[in-house]
Amino acid sequence: MRAGPLSNTNVIGLLNHYFVPVYVVNEDYAAKGPAPAEEKAELQRIFKEGYAAKRSVGTVHVYVLGPDGHLRDSMHVAEAAKPKVLAAILQKTVDELKVRPSAPVAKVRPQSAAPACEEGSLVLHLVSRSMDGKGAWTDFPGEDWVVLSAEDQRALLPSPSGVPDSGSLKKLLTHFYPATENNDVSKNKFEQVDATSTVVESKGGKARARLNGNFKMAHSFYHKDDGKRVEAEFIGFADYDVVTRKIVSLEMTTRDASYNGGKFAVAVRSIDH
Repeated sequence: MRAGPLSNTNVIGLLNHYFVPVYVVNEDYAAKGPAPAEEKAELQRIFKEGYAAKRSVGTVHVYVLGPDGHLRDSMHVAEAAKPKVLAAILQKTVDELKVRPSAPVAKVRPQSAAPACEEGSLVLHLVSRSMDGKGAWTDFPGEDWVVLSAEDQRALLPSPSGVPDSGSLKKLLTHFYPATENNDVSKNKFEQVDATSTVVESKGGKARARLNGNFKMAHSFYHKDDGKRVEAEFIGFADYDVVTRKIVSLEMTTRDASYNGGKFAVAVRSIDH
């Protein structure tokens, strides 16, 4: 949708001047998701209205509601992803309700924001993108946020063994995959993780460590096991305080990464918070 109708000037104009656009993340609105109970109930109400009216209903759909909140139209994204098709369904509603244009009800702001975290945590912004250029899944990068505790940070830094703690490293690497339908990282299964953490520079109580290695991880495109897996090499540098072993800056990227035969790339950087 982002690569198609939501990048189309006509569709954007209709949404901004005649509608109040809303999108939901399916995982948030699942039974155990973090969305408020009243919002989950409202989404279920819309689904039930669709079933009763014998309209197309599902979790990957566009729903058009009237000013009273009741369902007026719906469409699967396979059709709604076509700019002319979505523009037509929106214009139909505008014409039927004789809606007058107005200014957008919400200001433009980032769609993804850093999560709240405890003092001393390291907040990482991760961007992943397919390099194949085939289909809608490759048109836009995906992004995520990873928070490492003070303990996680220490576990990644150089030690006498030269091997970083695999548990802490997996908290980051489990997000290393291209855009897919499945974003439940708890379903990812590591098959191999090999890494080293070494000091490359130390001066005045500050040091820089180099993290590099490779891993293999099973990651299904949808939510059922399909045998697809990630294989990637990575390299990164962490600047840290020698005494407290707190990381003040971390950057990491993939050197070579593949998923189900296709290529992708990941970039990670820490942010101030």
